[in-house]
Amino acid sequence: MDYQKKAILIVDDEEDLTWSISRYFRRSDDLFETFCVSSGDQALEFMQKNHVDLLITDVKMPGISGLELVDIVLKKYPRMKVIMMTAYGSDEVQTRLDTAQPIFFVEKPFELLLLRETVYTALNIPEQNIRNSLLNTRIKEIIAFTCKAGKTSQLTFHRGISQGVVYFKQGEIVHAECGELEGENALFNILDWGKIDFFSSFDHRVSKRTIRRNWESLLNTAMID
Repeated sequence: MDYQKKAILIVDDEEDLTWSISRYFRRSDDLFETFCVSSGDQALEFMQKNHVDLLITDVKMPGISGLELVDIVLKKYPRMKVIMMTAYGSDEVQTRLDTAQPIFFVEKPFELLLLRETVYTALNIPEQNIRNSLLNTRIKEIIAFTCKAGKTSQLTFHRGISQGVVYFKQGEIVHAECGELEGENALFNILDWGKIDFFSSFDHRVSKRTIRRNWESLLNTAMID
């Protein structure tokens, strides 16, 4: 069954930020259509004319604030999912909202990869669709995404007849194999690959540990942009 793209509306008076988020999703995913406006009033006007699956909004904006916008939207469109971007503490914001509503938070400053994870969670996107979308993503981002998810899993990468496997334990890279290579050498060899295919196996446990550095240090050492 074909997956129908989800419409995401991004609201922030900082146009550079909305442009960066929209550009990131256009480049890295084929699961979404993104639209940007710079105020709460523009957001409400857009939603009157267009279907929106997910609202991503800042809290502090001129005119209608993000809190007021979310209150209005969830009364009018109760099935809409919402992600709030806030630099003011999600606990403080959440006390002003109905906690039964489908609201997610990301605190500024945040990495776009974290926002992407939150979007997947908010929209409850099936694992296979996430995988298909990630096929167009660089290996470094796939590995970082897996680490940030904090799961115990295995990623198997294929490039032609070559195969590389990276093992994770609670979000840390613990072992890698690629041909006769093991450990960090195998990981860095896999990271050098270009176009690849991959599949994941969750809750897979590896009996050996050949990598002990934290994943952020490893990916920074790889120096892949």
